[in-house]
Amino acid sequence: MKLSSVIPVVLMTICLAACKPMQEYTFVQYNVGVFSKYDSSSVEAIAEAVMEMKADAVTLNEVDSCTVRTGGLDQLGAFAESMGGWNHHYAAAMPYQGGAYGVGVASAPALKVVRTDKVALPRLDGREPRAVSVMEYEDFVLASTHLDLTLESQLGQIEVINHYMDSVYRDSAKPVFLGGDFNCEPGSEPLLLMEKTWELLSVTSYTYPSEAPRKCIDFIYVRPNGRTVTVAGTEVPTDLHTVDLAVASDHLPVIVKVEIE
Repeated sequence: MKLSSVIPVVLMTICLAACKPMQEYTFVQYNVGVFSKYDSSSVEAIAEAVMEMKADAVTLNEVDSCTVRTGGLDQLGAFAESMGGWNHHYAAAMPYQGGAYGVGVASAPALKVVRTDKVALPRLDGREPRAVSVMEYEDFVLASTHLDLTLESQLGQIEVINHYMDSVYRDSAKPVFLGGDFNCEPGSEPLLLMEKTWELLSVTSYTYPSEAPRKCIDFIYVRPNGRTVTVAGTEVPTDLHTVDLAVASDHLPVIVKVEIE
């Protein structure tokens, strides 16, 4: 074969690798208050809200799995079913009333899941243990967490999260996104620790309590891992057409639209 006939093929291969289209995703972080803060069950309402927000994936906090207080319902599974059959992964933080209490990630079927994991977080001087739910996809990683209320526990739990991400994804070419209820506000010591190795993507509008917000404690962060991650839009919605957000949960959701290059 002549060299001249090989060059176009090589150039085409290089171009295909270099010209990978930009990826766009919408993530929602939502502390759903076990889907029952102000209503007996807000699973369907929150599913409608997430659909209206046009999310590709959502990180959920305060989720029961088969507990007495929520009627034995697999809440994350019921939410995923209400979304039309979304993929989902639950991470139990602790046993509770015959079931478990924890966090989860759910995503549209178009996003191919390649790996799931759970990270247990220490209780330390806090009220209860916490956890991280991790879902890895072809193009990115998305994790959900919910920190405890005390400073010592928050700092210790962030250290464990960072150790896990360093151990598993330091050499990954995929950006890692982390959504959660951090139970602390911008400028606090735990969030300053976060921002040593994470970039804040979400707006710092108030998220809690939902009926008269006065604190910003829900966030979405990223470790780009060498990729360019651009925020195309971010907001904390207070009003939707389909759902009364002040009733659906005691927290408001956080939306981040990102572009990954």
